[in-house]
Amino acid sequence: MRTHLLLLLLLFIAVSNVNAQTPLTTTWKISGKIVDAATSRPVEYASVVLLQQSDSSMVSGMYTTPAGMFSFDRVTPGIYVLRITFMGYDKLEKAVRVIAGKNTLAGTLRLQTAGKVLNAVEIKAEKPGFSMQIDRQVFDAGSMINAEGGTGTDILKNIPSVDVDIDDNITLRGKSVTIYVDGKPSPFGDAKTALQMIPAESIERVEVINNPSAKFEAQGGGGIINIVLKKDKAIGYNVMFNAGAATLGQVNGSANASLRLRRFNFFGNYQGRYESLGGSGFSNRQNLIPDSGQTSYFSQTSSNNNSNGNHGGRFGFDYFLDDHNTFTIAQGVNRNNNDNDDHIFLHYQNAARETIRDGNRYNTSHGSSVNNNTSLNYKHTFKKPNEELTAYISYSGNRSNSNSDYRTRYRKLAAPSDSTWQQNTGDNRNRFWNLQSDYTTPLGRKSKLEAGVKSTFRHIGNDYTAMLFRADLQQFEKSPQLSNKYDYEEDIHAGYINYAGAIGNLGYQVGVRAEQSFLKGYSFSRDTTVDNRFFNLFPSVFLKYNMPKNQHQSLVFNYSTRIDRPNFDQLLPYVNNADPQNIRTGNPELQPALSHKFEVSYSVYYPKTNNYFSTSTYYAQTNDNIDRISTLDTITGVTTTRPMNLATQQNMGGNISYSIHLFKWWKANANLNLEYNKLTSIAVSNENFSYGINANTQFRLPARFSIELSGHYRSPRIQPQGTFRAMNGMDLGLRKELLKNKALVIALNVSDLLNTQQFSSHYETPVFIQDYDRKRPTRFVRINIRYRFGKMDPNLFKKKKHGEEEGEEEEKPKERGRL
Repeated sequence: MRTHLLLLLLLFIAVSNVNAQTPLTTTWKISGKIVDAATSRPVEYASVVLLQQSDSSMVSGMYTTPAGMFSFDRVTPGIYVLRITFMGYDKLEKAVRVIAGKNTLAGTLRLQTAGKVLNAVEIKAEKPGFSMQIDRQVFDAGSMINAEGGTGTDILKNIPSVDVDIDDNITLRGKSVTIYVDGKPSPFGDAKTALQMIPAESIERVEVINNPSAKFEAQGGGGIINIVLKKDKAIGYNVMFNAGAATLGQVNGSANASLRLRRFNFFGNYQGRYESLGGSGFSNRQNLIPDSGQTSYFSQTSSNNNSNGNHGGRFGFDYFLDDHNTFTIAQGVNRNNNDNDDHIFLHYQNAARETIRDGNRYNTSHGSSVNNNTSLNYKHTFKKPNEELTAYISYSGNRSNSNSDYRTRYRKLAAPSDSTWQQNTGDNRNRFWNLQSDYTTPLGRKSKLEAGVKSTFRHIGNDYTAMLFRADLQQFEKSPQLSNKYDYEEDIHAGYINYAGAIGNLGYQVGVRAEQSFLKGYSFSRDTTVDNRFFNLFPSVFLKYNMPKNQHQSLVFNYSTRIDRPNFDQLLPYVNNADPQNIRTGNPELQPALSHKFEVSYSVYYPKTNNYFSTSTYYAQTNDNIDRISTLDTITGVTTTRPMNLATQQNMGGNISYSIHLFKWWKANANLNLEYNKLTSIAVSNENFSYGINANTQFRLPARFSIELSGHYRSPRIQPQGTFRAMNGMDLGLRKELLKNKALVIALNVSDLLNTQQFSSHYETPVFIQDYDRKRPTRFVRINIRYRFGKMDPNLFKKKKHGEEEGEEEEKPKERGRL
């Protein structure tokens, strides 16, 4: 904590010095007025953004006054673009030229009400489904009809290059990924938990950052996925209710509300979800070296039923102290309960395929957890345009408890049956502090400096007790081999600096991030210690070239370095024997894996048709790659799977994306990814060529109907000891908008329309060959109803003076706060 405070002090000193040393230049003013095109009434709190015409970079931004006025001071001579947006209106852009020696009057700009009717087919103003920025791909979540009524996980299933496995683990181009929410690390635990607690309807967009700059934390070899939530800040109130149900026992509901008064913006949401799902699995293993029981072939089939319920919410407010200072306070809480029943049938055969013995395994478990998160955010904008300082602090706490019961009964031919009985209890506590501060300032007309510091402190306590039944004593005894009490601490301190500028049509950004990591763990049960320290530098380079003859074309190059630090679950020296023939363990000796990533991309936007095309090629090399490897005990016939620093992994590939508007009521998107993967080490060597296809098409029909059809296919992909087999699926969605302003929306979607989703893998080693298949209900029908109401009116909470008429007088242009 002292280290962080010292870094903050140094940062504030640097801010003062940079601000004091910035040279003054001769500047001029741009001013104007925003009104409703139909009524000529002023539009208060419309967003006005001033952009450079050359590269569309933002110079400054503000909200209009109650009289609809705006004014930008200290603007250097040149050509700019004014971009005006406000809820319920079409976006308006106007080019302006600032000439030395005189102020510029943009005049009265009129906003048109959004929405037109053409040939009985409604065409409404909508955000592009996909766009490309210098360091990220942006996907509009509101256009994903198939995700209606789902969670953040369902949104990510529609994103190209993102894979979601049967356990809802997220990977990006086959690598681990870090999940952000509104630009900050997810407030509730791991990525999977965070995504399952976010209703799809509350997500505005998804930003995929394959190669993050030095500004972002370096954890996650695949990159960062930033989930941006909806949040209205216009004067007025907005309320949305959402409810849905699906076959196979799924129900969900949520409520979101915001209320903006003059200096306060209150927001909150509450959601609940319950589901009960079954599943099945099958594995078939051939032991190339028979075990002591002469087992050469082993197979097992499983069936399970899992019920899960969670509910919780997040509440807070923004306080606009003045035009330059904003505070945000938020509090979140969530509770989760789950019950699971598994039945596993075990079958053992000798080399002649004759049955040696079989068994039945019954597992039951129950778990509950409570999550809470408190955060405080501060933002200060300076008088100098685009100069700002932010500070952020958050605390997250998690407490979970579990209990389980494992019973197995074996039957041998011509021999008495035997059985095992195990009871387990678990207690887990997690505390996580995150402190961060960032400073941004422009340097001259086209340059920008960013700097920041960050510290995270995580503590996890795990106490797991396994009790084995002694038939001879008719009582349970604690198992020292299976029980474990473990404490883990992870402290990471970081600082970064980025410098961005432009030379003609070439924009660039270079930066470096330094991270010092402390990972400490101690197992009380085994008297073993983990004590690792890592210091790493992570440079990044971004180049963007806008074609001189067509500013809608750009060529981007970027390079960054990433790290995969072993997490608590991987380091924990546990033994998971829920499946008695396939045991999982942790590895306290894991070391971090470092990745070097390069990417070159070209994109072009066609403004007349709204079509978009992009292509890219990339290369990544990960040293000491962390992956799981399975070994067979040739005596007991039991496989043990544990994470290890296995090999050097190389990924190289290409990506092509195209978005086309065939008609104003019909659009389609397609993405093709080609990739060559190679794993190399003394113990492991594997390589293959793979590809993936994502396609989506949407129809906007008469009577406010919309239809979406999407599909995906991913060819087999390598793993250290084999391959993950091909996956494919298709989803269908239908949306109907009702009432005035489309306040009521009913959506019906069918997931996995052809019931083809299957999760399969193939392992092949010198001592065993195994095929593994898992299936859960992926085809279901879901209906979702969303109702929204509110009023965005700048005069809603303002008392009129006696005799005052609207629009009677205009205020002089005055800045009301920057974006």
